Order: sequence, then C-alpha cells, then structure tokens
Amino acid sequence: MMTFEAWLDCILDAARNISSLEFQRKAWFPGGSEVSSPEETYQVLMEDCTADLFFETYGRRFTEEQMRSWFRLRSSLEGYYDKLSAHPDPNQVLYDPNWDLVRQSAEEFVRAFVPYKT
Repeated sequence: MMTFEAWLDCILDAARNISSLEFQRKAWFPGGSEVSSPEETYQVLMEDCTADLFFETYGRRFTEEQMRSWFRLRSSLEGYYDKLSAHPDPNQVLYDPNWDLVRQSAEEFVRAFVPYKT
C-alpha cells in the first residue's frame, strides 16, 4: 500500500492532468510529448490511484471544503464518463463545454489540496 503522501500525490497529479488543457493537447493526439487518452485520464484517478478508497481511508483528515471539492470532481467525472462512447474522439472531448466543467472542478480540487499540510 502507498504511503499517505504518495497516494495523495498520485491523486493530485491525476487531477492536474484532468484540469490541464495543455496536458490533454499534448497527450491525446499523435505526435504529442505525452501519451494518454480521455479514457486513461479518467482511469488514472479513479482506478489506478483508487481515489475513492483514499478518501474513505483518510477523509477525516480533510476540511469540509476539501471533501466537497473531491465529491464535486468525482461526480462531474462520473457523470461525464457515463455518457461517453467506448472510444471517444479526443477532439470532441477536448472542446466539449461539459468537459470544460470537469476541468474546472479538477482545478478547484487541486487548489483545495495544494499545498496540503498533514
């Protein structure tokens, strides 16, 4: 199991990628300097970093604002991904106003947690 700090860093890095239009432009298209896809962007946070388990385990350490920002991000991500096709077109996702709302919730989440002091 990851340490608290490593686990939180994994979650924050994934949320930064969700909030970053620049990252998505570099990662979702051939020839970019990063390698990812809309599906992977979601999976890193929700599956690889097991964010739900992290917040179940450590949720009491955080402020109400931090927990609200997590629930908003989680809700917006799940709502968006529930409506996506199996292999979405990165161009459509990148410029979708609903995806922009997800990016904004990820940015709010990152701001709520950085810098985090244990």
